[in-house]
Order: sequence, then C-alpha cells, then structure tokens
Amino acid sequence: MSTVTYRLLSLLAPVLRDAGLSGLRTAAESDDPAVVAEGAAAFYAALTESRQKTAADYVRTRLYETETVFSAAAAQGDAADMYARVDVELSALGALAATDCDALRRKLPENARPLFPVWEKGNYTCTAKELAREYAQNGYGAVRARALRFDAAARTFLPIRKVGTQRLSDLKEYTEEKEAAVRNTLAFLEGKPANNVLFYGDRGTGKSSTVHALLNEFAPRGLRLLQIDKSAIPLFPVIKEYLARFPRLRFIVFLDDLSFEEDDGTFAALKAALEGSLATADNARIYVTTNRRHLIKESHAGRAGDDVHRADAVEESLSLFDRFGLVITYIAPDKREYVSILQQILHDRNICISDEDAALAAERYAIKKGGRTPRAAKQLADLIESGLPY
Repeated sequence: MSTVTYRLLSLLAPVLRDAGLSGLRTAAESDDPAVVAEGAAAFYAALTESRQKTAADYVRTRLYETETVFSAAAAQGDAADMYARVDVELSALGALAATDCDALRRKLPENARPLFPVWEKGNYTCTAKELAREYAQNGYGAVRARALRFDAAARTFLPIRKVGTQRLSDLKEYTEEKEAAVRNTLAFLEGKPANNVLFYGDRGTGKSSTVHALLNEFAPRGLRLLQIDKSAIPLFPVIKEYLARFPRLRFIVFLDDLSFEEDDGTFAALKAALEGSLATADNARIYVTTNRRHLIKESHAGRAGDDVHRADAVEESLSLFDRFGLVITYIAPDKREYVSILQQILHDRNICISDEDAALAAERYAIKKGGRTPRAAKQLADLIESGLPY
C-alpha cells in the first residue's frame, strides 16, 4: 500500500505508532535498501520480543494492547457507528501484516540478502464487530492481563505478566473464611450487592493467597486485580476514572499488608474511599489484608500518652475497620490443624509419610519458625519434597 493509504488511518491510527509496525510500514513503502533493511530489522526484533509467531498475530496483539478511538468506544459498548470505517482500516492493517518478505529482500543488494530476517505472514482477518466484542469483554491495554498495578508516581497502569498460580483448592483448612470470600466475590461478579473486604489475622495464614486464588478462579468471568500501594490511596479518583472505561470487567482494588503510622494522611483518604464513589462503583471493590487489628501503628509517645489520647487513637482505627462491610479473620492454626495442612499438601504432591513422622516434623519446624502457620507448612513440604534437611 502507499504512504497515503496508511496516513488515512484515523480510528486505529495509534496502532501504527508501534515501533515494529512503523518499521514494517517503512520497509514496505521504501525502495532505499538502507531504509528497507532498518525497517525490516525493527519489525523482526519487535516480533521476536513479543513472542508472536506471525505478522498477523503481531497486528492482533497491537490492536488489543493499544488505546484507540475505536477501542475506547467499543469497551463502553458505544462503537457500532464506527464499524464500517474500522473494517476499512482493519483491511489496511491486514495488508501490512501480509507484506511479502521476499519482495522486501529483493530490494537489498544480493550480498545483503542472506542476512535479511524472515518471518511468517499469517492471515489477519477480523471484522470491526468482532473486535468491538473483544474490547467489551476483555478490555484493551493493561487490563487484558488478569492482574495489573498502578504506578502512583507516573499515574500509569501496568500489566503484571507473571501471576501466582494459587487456586482455592491449594489453600488448606480455613473453609468458612474462603467460602465467605468466594460468596462476596461471586455476588460482585453477578452484579449483586457486594462488600469491600478486610482480611485480618496472623501472618502467614493465607490472606493474600486467598485474594490471588480468587483472581485465578474467576478471571475467566471478567475479574481483574489492581494492586496498589498505600501511596496511591489519595489518587482513588484517578483510579476510578480509569476503571470506568471498562464497565463489563470487575476489579478488585488490592492493598496488601496495610498499616498506617500515626498522623498518616492516607488514613483519612482510605476512610473516604470506603464510603465514596470508588467503593460503591459497579465494577470495583476494595480488598485489604492486614496483620493489625487497629491498622494504626502507635508510636512510643502515643502509647505513653494520656488515656484520652489512646482512646481517640483506638476509636479512629476502629472507625476504619468498621467501614469494611465484610471482615474475614484468619487465625493461626492449632497443632492438629497445622499437621493436617502439612499432610494435605504432601498428599497433593503424592509424597507418602506416616502421620507420626508428619506430626513430629511439623512441630520441630514450627519451633524453628516461631509458630504454626500454613506458610510454614508449605515451606516444610517444599523441604521434604526436595530432600533437604529441616
């Protein structure tokens, strides 16, 4: 296609700003051997880095990950009037993906042709209606990953490519706690009233693992996890505005291992969010984990203060605690439960060990770790499986 053709792309224009496709387009349009070589090399490098197999796959991925006029409208279910125009532009991108490597190679001097990169073209055929359906169901950009994080400093949303594989079945015991989390999350996915959740309890009991397991369980139904740091709490309006772009997806806004120092300004911001628009938005709920009942770390001066000061501090902390509609408490297991967790993990891994040996090993390891927790049981199971001393 001609340079003029690609300059006429409008509703999908940002896709061509990608370094790889820009290189391919330059190579296809030019007869200058140096320009062709540079453009083809840029495309091949981008294709290889993306781990896509064909040029058609690469175009498809760029369409999924790039915000355009069309993707933004389609995610909101409001793009039908653009279909005819987008079909034309998709045809142009399909033609670009079908660029003939041999034709490009013939533009180079004969002694350079053996070095020319070769890739598969593939066949990109997609209608605007099909693409719009994809945007509505799975979004575009970072939200196509099941987990993403918010960079508060840059105010950008970034995909998390590697997510833990925990499943609810991997988390032993704590049946009632898991069921409460599942019921709330299912209600959220089904558009029913659902609460913001505080997972409170002892360290190593599986609070964060439960949240990650919920994600892995329900991501196929449109659940996403947005992990944020405490520093992002004052930026909830920015987060809300972004999530509103994807009304058919459901987001757990996740703060892990949360606590506050005295006089921490983000404390009030979180209280406001739990009663404000983000917490009650149709597609977002706040899930928090903490080891602290009162959430606020008291300073030595505060502990030494008068009774009024201390009572006020406790009351302020509990006022945040009470704003969570659902509080799920994880208590460290007793000896029987701790051994049971270890035995269940070993059974899942097809590792045979007598009940007596399991109980003895579990108790010795608990003493070494300073307590009985599911985390310690898993660590011990890893050591047993690896044949390492414990």
